[in-house]
Amino acid sequence: MTNHTASRPFSAIAMAAAALMLAGCVNSSAVDDLKDAAPTGSPFSVALFQDYAFLAHSFGHVGAAGYTTFDQQGSISLASMNNDIANLANEYASKALALARGDVVDPEPSTALTSHGLRDRLVRALGPGREAYPRDAARAQADYDCWMLNRTVPSQAGAAEQCHRSLLISLPRLESEVRAAEQAKTAASKPAEAATSAQAPAADTAEP
Repeated sequence: MTNHTASRPFSAIAMAAAALMLAGCVNSSAVDDLKDAAPTGSPFSVALFQDYAFLAHSFGHVGAAGYTTFDQQGSISLASMNNDIANLANEYASKALALARGDVVDPEPSTALTSHGLRDRLVRALGPGREAYPRDAARAQADYDCWMLNRTVPSQAGAAEQCHRSLLISLPRLESEVRAAEQAKTAASKPAEAATSAQAPAADTAEP
């Protein structure tokens, strides 16, 4: 004869354990972690963090990445949503979180000949631009990464092209600022060089 009374406590324990196991499947996503992150570091890092955070949140609430089962609240199955969009949002969030940790985040690698030249120009402009023009430098990098990452998701082709058009404005603006600063620095150094030359003793040209 089965002792039903004795089996009840075990069933309750088993149900509690199952609930804990299910809770363990509810993984926090990078987008979820972003709400507790704060920008740190140089003005460039702070501005770039803000740009990546904006891009991460631009998709709305997309839940966790593809390797999880439920969103943060455990109420939305990822089978009912576009997993590529979730991963894309979390990619931007991961970049922002890296900056919050003090890491260096470089522009995305070039994936085609059409983007290789623009990436080279961006890297050159970022050299002096990060310190001299942090917000414009951050915007140019965010535009480039938005173009590179959004184009990997077919449904985001239009958004990728919009970021490309923005890059064609933000990158030349940064290049122009860097070029003007370098020209001003060169012009400022010329009077100093001329003054130094004027003060130098004249060469002895007398005949022996």
